[in-house]
Amino acid sequence: MAVLLTNSVATNGINKTVQMLNQNVSSLDAIESGIRLVESDPEAGWVGYGGHPNLLGTVELDAGIMDGLTLNAGAVGALSGYLHPISVARNVMEKLPHVFLAGNGAAKFAEDCNAESGDNLTVRTCKDWNDWLNNNRNLSESNNWPDVSLIRLSMLTANNKTAKGTTIFLAQDNDGNFSAGSSSSGWSFKYPGRLGDSPVIGSGIYADNRYGAAACTGMGELTLRSNTARSVILYLKMNMTLKEACYEALNDLRAIKTDFRGGVTIYALDAKGNRFVLSVRALDKGLPECDTYYWYWDNQYDEPVKMNAVMENW
Repeated sequence: MAVLLTNSVATNGINKTVQMLNQNVSSLDAIESGIRLVESDPEAGWVGYGGHPNLLGTVELDAGIMDGLTLNAGAVGALSGYLHPISVARNVMEKLPHVFLAGNGAAKFAEDCNAESGDNLTVRTCKDWNDWLNNNRNLSESNNWPDVSLIRLSMLTANNKTAKGTTIFLAQDNDGNFSAGSSSSGWSFKYPGRLGDSPVIGSGIYADNRYGAAACTGMGELTLRSNTARSVILYLKMNMTLKEACYEALNDLRAIKTDFRGGVTIYALDAKGNRFVLSVRALDKGLPECDTYYWYWDNQYDEPVKMNAVMENW
């Protein structure tokens, strides 16, 4: 049975992915095509083109993809100047002996693969960046920009409520093969070079045909510390139900001691045909909130269905 689970900002790519799954296309091909459409949409929650830049005004993109049949994976981080990091990540998986490239190395590889280049900063997101700087730089920082320390400003971005720059796709094709993919512009106005969980295999995404697939959105600084996506799959391996596995992963997140605790959403499918999405909120913090709904489709539905996530507080 073919299955698709995505987060809320994936709207622009869902129908294409469903169409391909219905045509018996592999889950890898289907999710890559869907994510590319989200990356091209400047209104899609700041993913890809139209993503928010870092503190210095450069849009740095992260992406990861994993094949549940082979456990092969590819990822890129802090990639600038290219429009489709998900495709660059897949090329890493298929053309290199490596799993993860970042920064200038990722850009060099994208060039070697003839990936589509382009500027991901739009007029709107450039204005957002300039407005944020004008509201938050002190006089000395403004007078000496950009030759200033960015540490103070990076701490202020932790209160940014507009950081929604990630999409995730989890799919199973008619051959039973799971795939997971993610693409993100990351934390709005982040410190240059910051990497979130999206491209980190095991933290942001994981897929294993034996058990299922999982992904995360929200505050990657948390899921990076507990390897959340892989943890869900590990708990499935330990014979927990899908719901139990997601809640056990939440317990791992709750054990983290930090002053910065934003929203996190865990998305999961298991090999038995079950789905579960758990959103954890930080109602008392000025941090970005998590997704409250998701999109789901399988062969029983004519089109993707919008469903509510299970909500929890920290």
